Amino acid sequence: MVGYSEVIYTMAGMLVFSLILLSANRMIQRNTQLQIEGELEREVVAVAQNIIEESRTVAFDEITVDGIPPVTPPNDFTSPYDFGTNRSDETGEVSTDRKTFDDFDDYDGWSDVATIEGVDYNISVSVSYADPSTYDATTSKTNFKKIVVRVENEFLKDGSDQPTQYEFSYIRNYYAD
Repeated sequence: MVGYSEVIYTMAGMLVFSLILLSANRMIQRNTQLQIEGELEREVVAVAQNIIEESRTVAFDEITVDGIPPVTPPNDFTSPYDFGTNRSDETGEVSTDRKTFDDFDDYDGWSDVATIEGVDYNISVSVSYADPSTYDATTSKTNFKKIVVRVENEFLKDGSDQPTQYEFSYIRNYYAD
């Protein structure tokens, strides 16, 4: 009977050791997953920040592209229904090429897929006038415009296994330019 107890103790020790290894393996996998998600989220922020910073370098409105202030702001500003690059007064602008955008609202409706280190990020942008008291989107012309950059990635999922859509916004004031 003495010989059997050593075998049982050895098997029990192997079982405990196996459980410890499984737990350690799960912990390592979860930490790796969190590290990858963190790196992907940093890229999401960098992509959105790049677009927002770029949009800040162009004129506030088509009427101010030449540096001439409008006579009656905001009445002379572009209609919110004419945002984007599809207007007849938008010469030389291509809706798929951000380098041709010359004013803030040209970014409205722009979308693209950015590939960074083999990972695709779906980007879409919307621009609207912003209510001065709440900064919510409005169809009334104001001295404020709001850009919203949405970025999603197939590897960053929410609880329902759908891609998480990250939204970044910036409010631009005509008088702060």
